[in-house]
Amino acid sequence: MAMKKWAIVAIAAILLAFLLFRLKEPDFPSLLGKEDVPEEGIPADVDFPVAVEVKGGMLEVAYVTGRKVFPKSQDPEILGKSVSYCREKASWIAPYKITYRLRLGERWPIRYRNGTLIARVPELEPSLPVAIDSKGLTEGAGESCWFFPDLGTRQKALKSISPALARIANSSKTKDFAREKARKTVTQFLRTWAFNQDQYSEISPDTKIVVIFPGE
Repeated sequence: MAMKKWAIVAIAAILLAFLLFRLKEPDFPSLLGKEDVPEEGIPADVDFPVAVEVKGGMLEVAYVTGRKVFPKSQDPEILGKSVSYCREKASWIAPYKITYRLRLGERWPIRYRNGTLIARVPELEPSLPVAIDSKGLTEGAGESCWFFPDLGTRQKALKSISPALARIANSSKTKDFAREKARKTVTQFLRTWAFNQDQYSEISPDTKIVVIFPGE
């Protein structure tokens, strides 16, 4: 019986040595290596580009850039009661660029009066989602309690960036901040475009142009 056991051990050792030898060969598949495999449940065309027509076109007239902190905090709960002294906090700092545009497909009432070309243009529209420079995206300070599980505040703070920037882009305050730059762009556009139209052929190239936004 002892001889048989030793024989089995010897055979197993030989097979193991042979397997290890084969694993070192480049043409033999490695049992311990790593291989990228497709994720299950993800559509194959998830990265397929889609082109969408912008009816009438858009004129890019101004942009606003900046860096903003996007914080988030949550209180853990015990038996339905918040534990505020063990609040979990997280934040992200994101560089952003808000681009404002005007719809060219809408009618721009333009008239010439007393040596001045007056144009009433549509409201500024931000391009959404707001562009974020991912290279400059950094995680800010955070707090958590060691005896509570992760509440996911970090991920929620990250997801809050895009909707928060959309609200900023659509706010009157940010639009007012960008409006004067947009007015200059529209003025340059009209001077290049309008003065080449037959109906304005007699207007001097240095004619004064007044651009009026809705509500002005």
